[in-house]
Amino acid sequence: MSPKLEKFVDPLQIMKTLNPKETGRGGTYYEVRMQEFQQKLHRDLPPTRLWGYNSQYPGPTIEAKQGEVVKVKWKNNLPDKHFLPVDKTFHHLEHMPEVRTVTHLHGSETRPDSDGYPDAWFTNNFKEVGEAFARKVYEYPNNQRGATLWYHDHAMGITRLNVYAGLAGMYIIRDEQEK
Repeated sequence: MSPKLEKFVDPLQIMKTLNPKETGRGGTYYEVRMQEFQQKLHRDLPPTRLWGYNSQYPGPTIEAKQGEVVKVKWKNNLPDKHFLPVDKTFHHLEHMPEVRTVTHLHGSETRPDSDGYPDAWFTNNFKEVGEAFARKVYEYPNNQRGATLWYHDHAMGITRLNVYAGLAGMYIIRDEQEK
């Protein structure tokens, strides 16, 4: 029987807003690391093993202004072995590395080479890449109206495990309507 956890005892987690590594005429540049860490998810539970962006779950919030070009280098610093069971019996996964990632910005109007297609996956330090891999730094033009989007792993055949492990975060496009 599982323990009964008392509700509403932990403060609501406010996701940290990510600070850019560089800003300039070419856009705003971020580097985001995917890595394993431990975090308490309830005061009465021990720390939980997670994968997250910048050692956070949920990952840090990226905020952009409408029309601001944002560039992100998503860095896979994860181990070679998944801590959840990987089913390699479909999508020809038996020939792919067990741990691979590719980040998709859900709801973004983005060019194909920055969309995070399932076959654009990559492993730790870009040692191996999928057939659709095109670039290490993704570019988001943010030309659409203000919106609350989210980013998440999207790698072929393993998305559900990587998101369940913690690879998800928020992305907000702000526009004049908000003011």
